[in-house]
Amino acid sequence: SVAFSNDGKTLASGSRDGTIRLWDVSDAAHPQALGAPLTGHTSVVNSVAFSQDGKTLASGSADTTIRLWDVSDAAQPQALGAPLTGHTDSVESVAFSHDGKTLASGSFDTTIRLWDVSDAAHPQALGAPLTGHTFAVSSVAFSKDGKTLASGSFDTTIRLWDTALDADVLFARACVIVNRNLTRAEYAKYIDIDTAKYDTVYAKPENRTCPDLPVEPLATPTPSPTP
Repeated sequence: SVAFSNDGKTLASGSRDGTIRLWDVSDAAHPQALGAPLTGHTSVVNSVAFSQDGKTLASGSADTTIRLWDVSDAAQPQALGAPLTGHTDSVESVAFSHDGKTLASGSFDTTIRLWDVSDAAHPQALGAPLTGHTFAVSSVAFSKDGKTLASGSFDTTIRLWDTALDADVLFARACVIVNRNLTRAEYAKYIDIDTAKYDTVYAKPENRTCPDLPVEPLATPTPSPTP
């Protein structure tokens, strides 16, 4: 498997030798290897995919796992967290949503799994596996708005899935990530860039975003001027 970063300057390749390599292709006539091979998978790397911002790489392997890599510095990539587990057979395809918050994986076990990667160092499974295909899922891809996932299978069919997350799911995963009530900036990051509802509803003490968790930290008071 091979994949370009969104800016076209970096290429990732996954191999039967179980490794991933990064390549500087900013000058396509003279590509250069970047750093040492990424190791950790124990079998064939079937699929690689960059997040839209180019900072995270996902890899899916015949060892049944998915791994995330911090490639913000492509010359010194780092593994992010533990491998994602749950599939029971080879992972054939991985794909990021356009906003980079969700990863989809398709497997030879006939299922598709969704993962919350909004905090790439602490990814979480999202819901139950998507079932319906009767043979290996060989390809997955998100629509640009992230609300639809397409999957292609060796069963000769393509399926479409509604992957739009409702507000309850968005709040639940955001509250787990920050482990307290959301600030306005965090609401914009995890829930909705339009913060009008936060300002009119959730800014009120009785309408906290994460009612079972501590309130958001108080702003640091501005020191009084020295007389």
